[in-house]
Amino acid sequence: MGFFIGLLSGAVLALLYAPKSGDITREELRQRTDELKRRADELQRIAQDLSSQAQVKGRELADEAKRQWQKSGKGTGNEGGTAS
Repeated sequence: MGFFIGLLSGAVLALLYAPKSGDITREELRQRTDELKRRADELQRIAQDLSSQAQVKGRELADEAKRQWQKSGKGTGNEGGTAS
């Protein structure tokens, strides 16, 4: 997020110090703002997709670990370490 703030700040400063008319500067600023918003939305969507995939993979790994634990015979209820 800090990267986008820095990028936006740099773009604003470059536009403000450029020798152009106010109308042109405002239009360029609006276009760059729209582009940054579009990119941020896209990155948010990608991050949500990756998060969902990680949750699914985490559940799969937990289920597999549980199956392996039960398969090894250690998940039979005698985890206390004492013989019955």
